[in-house]
Amino acid sequence: MNDTLLNIVLILIFVLIGGVFAAAEMALVSLRESQLKSLSHRGKRGETVARVAANPNRFLSAVQIGVTLMGFLSAAFGGATLADSLKPHLQNLGLPASVAGTVALVLITICISYVSIVIGELAAKRLALQRAETFALGLAPLVDKLASGARPVIWLLSKSTDLVVRALGGDPNANREVMSDEELRDLVSAHESLGEEERKIVDDVFEAGSRQLREVMLPRTEVDFVDGEMPAYKAVKFAAERPHSRYPVMNGSADDIVGFVHVRDLFDPAVASRSVRVGDLAREVLMLPDTAKLLPTLTEMRRRSTHIAIVLDEYGGTAGIVTLEDLVEELIGDIKDEYDEEAAETTRFISGDIEVDGLLNLDDFADATTIELPDGPYETVGGFLAARLGKVPSIGDEVSFDSHTLTVKEMDGRRVARVRLHRVRPAEGEQPPAETPAPAAD
Repeated sequence: MNDTLLNIVLILIFVLIGGVFAAAEMALVSLRESQLKSLSHRGKRGETVARVAANPNRFLSAVQIGVTLMGFLSAAFGGATLADSLKPHLQNLGLPASVAGTVALVLITICISYVSIVIGELAAKRLALQRAETFALGLAPLVDKLASGARPVIWLLSKSTDLVVRALGGDPNANREVMSDEELRDLVSAHESLGEEERKIVDDVFEAGSRQLREVMLPRTEVDFVDGEMPAYKAVKFAAERPHSRYPVMNGSADDIVGFVHVRDLFDPAVASRSVRVGDLAREVLMLPDTAKLLPTLTEMRRRSTHIAIVLDEYGGTAGIVTLEDLVEELIGDIKDEYDEEAAETTRFISGDIEVDGLLNLDDFADATTIELPDGPYETVGGFLAARLGKVPSIGDEVSFDSHTLTVKEMDGRRVARVRLHRVRPAEGEQPPAETPAPAAD
């Protein structure tokens, strides 16, 4: 009986050692690149973890050797020792001696396999998955030593694996796939420690990463330009009537920008006491193409410590301006101060109609109405209407699309100022109205 207990203890030891290798494998495989980079700066053990994880072929071969060897020892040792102890009991139950030995071996193997799967695989890997860094720091040195000691065997296994992977169309030198933006978004959404606001900010950052300046700029028709030949004292009156702190300075035309002027320069007593043109006070301004991405632009403006940039179209003309505040608002939402003009609000009617600003860009329109306008050579609701109508819109013009109608309600010169969205509810049996086709080009 004592020998049987000792044999059971030895089998459990083999199973536990196999579980150690299984846990090491799961811990090292589940570590993210950011975790590995952080661990590499946490002493020798952290450096070992980073070094071992950098060569997955090596450490996977090492842990597989350990798991396979321990599994073989537990099954072989158990079958050779415990089966003989179980055989007499089976004979007492009426089994013939010729059958009892085989049945005993099968039962012992099944029991050892069950214990190995539960303790040596599932439990070990689940614990390692929950505390990957802790297990990796503790077990990486063991895996590293085993890999060094079994180098010839690992070399043979690695080369054999490379051949099989290559034969199956894989790349033996490839590492794990890079996490996609969507996967990263899902990971953030599922993170329990992040609140609703934090998740929204992260989501806005992802959306901002693909947005261009043409989508967030203030168009030139809405920009207050100052002529460089204007006397400073007149510019003071001009600025006093407006809420901005910086104004683009032009040389006769909005397409010829020479810089920008800050209101502090205009109100400087030294300037007011002498005859100075605005052009003499102009500071250098950053020029950017309208295809520039939002996040790199934000980084560049912060690096240059500038708060305003001129956005150029593909022909080199001025498309509009963008400010540092505009870019930050794209990430964290509107920043209101006491000098901000009230933006045109989205108005909702009892009938279900929605009225919006014609300058609303497509993304903001979708946020306000839950309706996405089709993409095209335009960035705003007003641009969509002009493209579909094939002319400068007028009050009362309508465009139908996807069971909805957009109606021009107000114009500001040649710009669409207000647009009303109406959902068309077709009568029973009727088809919804088709989209208004754009007129054919001559």
